[in-house]
Amino acid sequence: MKNRYIPLGVILLAAGIGAIWSLVQFAGLQASLLWTAIIGAAAWAIRSSIEQRREYQRLLAEQKRKHYFEFLDFMSKFIDTSGDGRPPQLKRKPDQPVSLNEFRMWSLRLTLIGSDEVVKAWNHARLNETDAEDPLGVLKRWGRLWLAMRKDCGHPDTQLGVTDVLGSFVNDIEKSRAQLDRP
Repeated sequence: MKNRYIPLGVILLAAGIGAIWSLVQFAGLQASLLWTAIIGAAAWAIRSSIEQRREYQRLLAEQKRKHYFEFLDFMSKFIDTSGDGRPPQLKRKPDQPVSLNEFRMWSLRLTLIGSDEVVKAWNHARLNETDAEDPLGVLKRWGRLWLAMRKDCGHPDTQLGVTDVLGSFVNDIEKSRAQLDRP
């Protein structure tokens, strides 16, 4: 979508330069002085725009990190890592009931601030979270969500896998590495 505006920008830039050149030729102004001013103003405008965009992205990334951290803290209450020989799984503990409103709020937050990959991973994890026959599948979906969050917070080229991310929560994750890291 951004690439659509590049030809239009080039055309407008060429038209602007042509208009200024005509003015220089018509008015007899010193071309070198005028070109220096034009190039300086253009460079300042471009630099200012780039700096403004970077600052916006930095602030957005900070907000994402804050929300994602709160989400991970919220979800860590529901991970069963009992280590009793069963595979690790997400499980709601009876002493910490989750209201539907809490999940709705997290859906709204993640949809609002998350990248496309985070939103898709959230929807996939949320809609398939109660798969009792495949507890590793549940963990894999949640691990992919957390990995998407990590990428969205400024690590797009991360080499970590699902088990590396889940290892922070699940102590015996290495037993399931082969199954969880499969695509």
